[in-house]
Amino acid sequence: MRLRGFMRGLTRAAAALGAAAALGAVYMVVEAQAVRRVARHLPAPGVHPDLDGLVVVHLSDFHAGFRPSLNLRAMRRAVDLTLAERPDLIVITGDLAPGPRPSAEFRRQLSRLRAPLGVFAVLGNHDHGDSKAPFVRASDPADIEACGVRLLVNDVASVTRGAGDVQVCGVDDSGRGRDDLPTVRAKLDRRPGVLRLLLTHHAKVAMRAAPGEFAMAFAGDTHGGQICLPLPGRRIMLSDPGARFAEGEYEVAGRRLYVTRGVGTSLLPFRAFCRPEVVAFTVDAG
Repeated sequence: MRLRGFMRGLTRAAAALGAAAALGAVYMVVEAQAVRRVARHLPAPGVHPDLDGLVVVHLSDFHAGFRPSLNLRAMRRAVDLTLAERPDLIVITGDLAPGPRPSAEFRRQLSRLRAPLGVFAVLGNHDHGDSKAPFVRASDPADIEACGVRLLVNDVASVTRGAGDVQVCGVDDSGRGRDDLPTVRAKLDRRPGVLRLLLTHHAKVAMRAAPGEFAMAFAGDTHGGQICLPLPGRRIMLSDPGARFAEGEYEVAGRRLYVTRGVGTSLLPFRAFCRPEVVAFTVDAG
């Protein structure tokens, strides 16, 4: 009788644990779709007054090449939130990752992104096919640009708003040394009043710029940890607990940097205590 009671208790405990695990998985799938809007100010004292109030939306890490993919649903939500901001400029910091044959839905959503000053992107490691995740394949840059996105591969682009000049600068993925920041720096428009922005998939690249060279550097890659443990006063990224630039805004010796959590997920379709995000920056020309 004691053994029978023990086995019944064990069975109930296993069932309870199974139910808790199932509920936890459902929660993490739901959180991965719950894209949030984040509003930030971008201080840029000294830039032309016509750039005051300029809205720059930062996106990253769609990871939209898996089929079927819940990331496409998150991407659609992110595009909706982006367009609701009525952005002047949209920047994407890598790992769009549609693979060699982008789905019609990926092309449709990426093509919806429009802004008066343009949509600019850099490539990440997944876009080059470099990943620990299985089934990742390199994307064709032409497929991305066919959707109206200008890729910056160690290059710069200049756009204007009124009499104000904006220079969008992008470096390629640094995972295998494809990035060439010196070439980008050599092309900078260093006249007073120019708003210079740097796009990079990996945040560490921004630390190789000179202090004050860019009003802001934008990066992705980390997903903010994707699955995190909440502790009093902080969260721990399970993917990389010791990451120097995990998520959010940093200022290091005159270098300003924002690392976004991004939109999609990698390897597992889960997020925990780390909602995906669309970040809208409003330029403050001082």
